[in-house]
Amino acid sequence: MRIVLLLAALISLPLVTYAHHSTNANFTQEIITVEGVIERVRFQNPHASVLIKHTDESGKETFWLVESGARTTLERQGVSLDRLLVGSKIKATGRKGRQEFTMYLREISFEDGSVFIPQPDLN
Repeated sequence: MRIVLLLAALISLPLVTYAHHSTNANFTQEIITVEGVIERVRFQNPHASVLIKHTDESGKETFWLVESGARTTLERQGVSLDRLLVGSKIKATGRKGRQEFTMYLREISFEDGSVFIPQPDLN
């Protein structure tokens, strides 16, 4: 009996390890763009994120939380923490969040003109 339970647990393990939540619950299909300065970076798994300070024409500041894929995925695609420097000016484009001032990153443009697309197969 113990062997059967152990085998059942081992067989179901891959199903558990591949489970992940969808971004559809937190983000809409509407594409938006926000320009600003990087204030904070969370470069970790399961999701990396960047906090951007956007200042409008009247000087009003808003902070945008831009979420992306896992740190390990970003690193495999050539983005390191060194590239996401606090104080850097960027333009982020992505799916608007269901919560105010949030987005899921599709593309990030840096001041030097370089562009990074974290998941090109999804765009």
